[in-house]
Amino acid sequence: MKELFGTTYNSTDYTDENVLYKSGLIDEVTLSRGLTYLWGKDSEMFPLLSLTEGQGGIASIKPKSLNDTQYSWSVMGRMKHIDAVVGLANTSNTKPGLGFTSFEVDFSTDWFKRYYSLTTPDKEHQLRIQGNPTQLSNGKYRYRLVLIGGDPTEYVTLGNFTAGQNWVLGTPSVSASKSDGTSSNSMVPGKWTNQFGYSRFSKKISGNIANKVTNIEFDLEGGGTTKMWMPFEMKLFEIDRRLMLEEDLWNSKYNRDAYGKITLRDDENNELVSKGAGIKETLYTTGQYDTYGVLGLTKLDNIITRIFSNRVDDTPMEIVIYGGSGAQRAFNQAIKTNALNSSYYDKLGVEEIMSGKDGWLSYGKYFNQYKTIDGHIITFKKANIFDKGLYAELDRSNGNMYDGLPYESYNMIFLDHSRNNNGERNIQLVAEKGAEIMTGVYKGLTNLPESWGAMNTGKLLSSTKDEASYEVKTSQGITMLNYTTSFFLKFVR
Repeated sequence: MKELFGTTYNSTDYTDENVLYKSGLIDEVTLSRGLTYLWGKDSEMFPLLSLTEGQGGIASIKPKSLNDTQYSWSVMGRMKHIDAVVGLANTSNTKPGLGFTSFEVDFSTDWFKRYYSLTTPDKEHQLRIQGNPTQLSNGKYRYRLVLIGGDPTEYVTLGNFTAGQNWVLGTPSVSASKSDGTSSNSMVPGKWTNQFGYSRFSKKISGNIANKVTNIEFDLEGGGTTKMWMPFEMKLFEIDRRLMLEEDLWNSKYNRDAYGKITLRDDENNELVSKGAGIKETLYTTGQYDTYGVLGLTKLDNIITRIFSNRVDDTPMEIVIYGGSGAQRAFNQAIKTNALNSSYYDKLGVEEIMSGKDGWLSYGKYFNQYKTIDGHIITFKKANIFDKGLYAELDRSNGNMYDGLPYESYNMIFLDHSRNNNGERNIQLVAEKGAEIMTGVYKGLTNLPESWGAMNTGKLLSSTKDEASYEVKTSQGITMLNYTTSFFLKFVR
């Protein structure tokens, strides 16, 4: 045990009558999912759990196959209209297209179709595809093109043929008579895959702790007070359990290799241990990611524009930026700096300096919303998980601090909570059907506390020892139906 600032921390396996924490008045625990919403609402410590599990927004789904932990969902993106150029077929041609002569260009795929038009990367030239492409021995495709226009001196500048540059498809053009038909591309929904992770938490007790009282009086959630210890102990257990589950939704790492094999095994039973990708890894690996040291409004604008440009349907978008006190400061400062650079001195001063009580002035009105020139409104939501969660605790202990706050506090996660055309929330907490949350008591000779609920019945013993254990096992994963409308902006120093 270790005592720090008047609080004694217990790292032993059992809580007994010799280990009682010193604390102030705290509500009695009720073991239910409703507490996730209650505690999340009060402390803003569990934003993802509060917006999903706490409000009944949990999807129970079956894995892809028996004894597997993976789940998948269908996605539909925007139609593709571009392809990457490989280069000119004839590299000695320095003025391709001059005098309306046709020339050949190699592309990565056969995505472009005959008779359609193409626009060059510099947007200066339009060309018609003459006939179907020919597949080359290296797997690329060769197209014959001719310039569209009336200037015989026009030719395509060579920079447009740099390998990797994308050309874009345009409307097909045919003759007024005797024309032949062309073809078109199509798309079907794809699938994304994640997997459940399983967590198990245990609270072990021994002796007669269930009936022990303290010299501290605790308020009960439904009114009245109690001096019983276990209601308070179980609330600490539940808060800590939810804290770890919340962090897991943000920070978990997907643990299948490139061949689809899980890389982690339990060293006691040799069974596979699965972990799914959390919010951060999902956004990082899909390219919805950037870093900042000092946030400028231009970067904020660019991220917001990118997010809204990726939405293809017409349902209202609900974009929330999550972050800690540091992110809140950076968000406010980015807008304020832009306002000051635009010479909005007087108006800002009037808004920020207010007349307070008894003639005193108070200073402190801050920006928590930003409206773009396109009319999109983005709201910043402070989440204490970034200030006081496990990663923030890690930053503090290692000295990773900036202006008195952990680096984690400055991270910003742009999440799209909108509903799609089917009424489904974009971000969902998912759990394995039938294994969402399982609780049980391993009962020995010791008395069980009332806070262990309906399981505190019967005399059947599962151990001869004077001990008991409260067990909780959960399955959970996080799903973003459309990840392109969310973003991870990481703070770096």
